[in-house]
Amino acid sequence: MKFRALIIFTSLVLLMTVCSAAFPVNGEVELYDKLIRLHVLANSDSEEDQRLKLKVRDAVLEYTEDAVSSCKSVDEAKNVMENSKDNIQAVCEKAISDAGFDYPVSIRFGYEKYPEKTYNSVTLPSGDYYSVRVMIGEAEGHNWWCVLFPPLCVGAAKDERAVMTAAGLTKNEVDILTENEGEKYVLKFRIIEFFRSAFSLK
Repeated sequence: MKFRALIIFTSLVLLMTVCSAAFPVNGEVELYDKLIRLHVLANSDSEEDQRLKLKVRDAVLEYTEDAVSSCKSVDEAKNVMENSKDNIQAVCEKAISDAGFDYPVSIRFGYEKYPEKTYNSVTLPSGDYYSVRVMIGEAEGHNWWCVLFPPLCVGAAKDERAVMTAAGLTKNEVDILTENEGEKYVLKFRIIEFFRSAFSLK
């Protein structure tokens, strides 16, 4: 038993040694904590429910973009969102009612795991992100997600680099998200996510 534990320990040490060059040295790991994601879950996969999901999404984005437009940091944006929960709820309920449905809707805040996703010129690694979660009815249908802060969900013609810089991301962080620098950052993020999951880091 002790021998097996020694083998496992030695393997982990070797893995960390081999991967040490790929660990974050320029603050890449902080990217996970500088973004807020929006996650909208439809009641079901029916055409009607999926159309409704998009109407709710549009209503939430219209409200939240105005709400976070002047925020200079993710903490400020989190506070705005959490203090606006009732307003977000009301916006969703109105969109649902205007569409002729009576589904309940719930708003939740917290960390969720997201897959790797590309939005226009911005590519986000998979990982745990703070999220505003909008759950319509049974919330069993296909979902929709994007970046709520910095506000990259809408306005594809925006200068995304300027938006992210205004939201407090450093030039290096913006470069990581918008420029193709090969596999080194992909490897870094995979290693980071492994250890974040293994040790439940947030």
